[in-house]
Amino acid sequence: MYLKGSVLVVNKEEYRLSRMLNIRAKELRLKDQLIRILSISLALSVFGWIILPITGPILMLVGALIAVFTMKKYELCVEIRATDESGDQWIPIARGRKPEEFLLFKNTAELVAGYLK
Repeated sequence: MYLKGSVLVVNKEEYRLSRMLNIRAKELRLKDQLIRILSISLALSVFGWIILPITGPILMLVGALIAVFTMKKYELCVEIRATDESGDQWIPIARGRKPEEFLLFKNTAELVAGYLK
């Protein structure tokens, strides 16, 4: 994760600073985790009900397990200026589990916020 001119580079993905409105490092709470678990399990369940109704509950459990095993505790989010009528949106650009990653996210957010003002 680094700044290259007016672009923030995260894992080979580039985010132009000109489109960013704000940036923040966020510690995900229980509510955030539960919403993610529910969303993933319901999405897989719906897919199962469409294909074969008996697989719906099984895929819901599989989705919940996938969400639990891929949980992250920290997140770096940017608010992106809208290019259409959908409005400005917060999107996660990096996630991590370790406190060192959260420190990196906070430092990056402070650095980029200085460029945004």
